[in-house]
Amino acid sequence: MIVFLFVIAAAFGAAIRWKASVRWGKLGTWSLNIAGALALGLLVGLGNSVTTVLGTAGVGAMTTVSGLARELSVLGSNSRLHALLYLVATLISGVAAAWVGVHWGFS
Repeated sequence: MIVFLFVIAAAFGAAIRWKASVRWGKLGTWSLNIAGALALGLLVGLGNSVTTVLGTAGVGAMTTVSGLARELSVLGSNSRLHALLYLVATLISGVAAAWVGVHWGFS
């Protein structure tokens, strides 16, 4: 049953990521990465296998390091400053979202 839930959660997360990236580009990738950081923060401390599946498969498939790397590469080819600002904004807002999730979470 856990394997089935893992596959479903991963497929759902990947589909969300694909649709958001196609529709909103860099803003979509950034939004999903921040939402994923918040979701993982909310899930901290629950510790059951369904939570692990949701966090690893669902949120893991929804967020994307490769998409971030691709966008940083494209931005960097035009302006290194824009790429740096995008990276710093992503890191700061991601850590802040995770912090909020941990403090407002279910633990």
